[in-house]
Amino acid sequence: MTRALCLALALVLSALPVVTRADEPDLQLEIFSPASGAVIGDPGGMAFVSGKALALFGAYQAFDIMFVIDTSESTAAPSGADVDGDGAVGERRGAKFLSIFGKLLPLPNSDRGDSILAAEIEAVHTMLDQLDPRTTRVGIVAFSGDHDPLTPDGYTEVPLTTDFRKVADGLENILDRGPGGLTNMVTAVNLATSELMGMQSAFSEKREHAKRIMMFLTDGFPTLPIEGQRLRNAKMAIRHAVQASKLNIRIDTFAIGEDALSEPVVVVEMARVSDGVFTPVLHPQNLQTVFEEVNFAEVEALEIRNRTTKKMAAYQLQNADGTFSGLVPVQPGRNTLEVYVRATDGTESRRSVTVNFMSDATPQELGPRDRTMRNRLMENRLLDLQQRRLEIETDRDEQMRKDLKAEIEAEREKARKRSEALRKQLQIQVEEKTK
Repeated sequence: MTRALCLALALVLSALPVVTRADEPDLQLEIFSPASGAVIGDPGGMAFVSGKALALFGAYQAFDIMFVIDTSESTAAPSGADVDGDGAVGERRGAKFLSIFGKLLPLPNSDRGDSILAAEIEAVHTMLDQLDPRTTRVGIVAFSGDHDPLTPDGYTEVPLTTDFRKVADGLENILDRGPGGLTNMVTAVNLATSELMGMQSAFSEKREHAKRIMMFLTDGFPTLPIEGQRLRNAKMAIRHAVQASKLNIRIDTFAIGEDALSEPVVVVEMARVSDGVFTPVLHPQNLQTVFEEVNFAEVEALEIRNRTTKKMAAYQLQNADGTFSGLVPVQPGRNTLEVYVRATDGTESRRSVTVNFMSDATPQELGPRDRTMRNRLMENRLLDLQQRRLEIETDRDEQMRKDLKAEIEAEREKARKRSEALRKQLQIQVEEKTK
């Protein structure tokens, strides 16, 4: 980055706010199933436990999440993974023979189903499976950009909805249209803000007392709305993120690949000014794994146990929006099932229900959402039973996950240091935000 660009961005950063929040969160914990005093049965001797745990900094009762997906031409590049599951990993055609020219001219992807865009779409599918439509609305904004002022650089693919089938269909529509164009982050932030707030031009309706989150995915940096004016584009994107933050919108940013991480100031600052989380994804093939770990419920620990038998849940799932479920071994007769959660600030909470278990009693009555969660747990249990002889592979996968987390933290720290060094170099004082 040139010194002129650093100086100009520093002036922008000097006017940006620091978002602060209440010191003590309201740690909410609720058990949906089973009901206390219920008589349950299960041939496998397991009780299904589900509920929700949220550490709320304010009066938020639900989530409105807008996924903002970069569809610019650069997202046609290979992700490095077999995203479409066809047994082949897409790569640059001719890259082995034209490695020198490939750096100057983009080579075509041998499998568009394994592109960065495909990895973005698959990652959003992964998170969609974790969210609870009873309390969470989801929408999609896609963005790229061109030179025509009469054509939009971003569009609302799916307004906020609890019908996740519409969201899944919208994701596939984006993939079918494919990548193209430049990168207009200003339009993307504006449009997503409008949808989350239910503004006059939006297709979505505003929901009061909802926690509003923008999940912003990009593999680049802003090249529009003014072509050739990267500095001005950066300033505008950050300023619009500040405006979104004043409307209580949190922006979580995901910088995908080397290009996005070569100039991370914009996505780092967009997250910082909105009290969001910046996540570097150096290797696009890791994006789905990264999304499996996303948590905006401010809960860092969850334990489900049978207090009567002192046994932990054999299998459990913790979702991004705070919903959770688990399969807990039970014994005949009375069992006290307990859920413990700890918030990111150390606040703790416990809840328990007492049930009577009889192996031949009627199984728990579950709604559609809980049935889906129980099926996922049972699938995990089946896979575990099938793969017990493959413990070495399991250990290897776990080590890969740990290595990925370490890589993310290292890249995140590097990006933060770049921004911090810029401020220190010019002795910039950052003002606190006032609403």
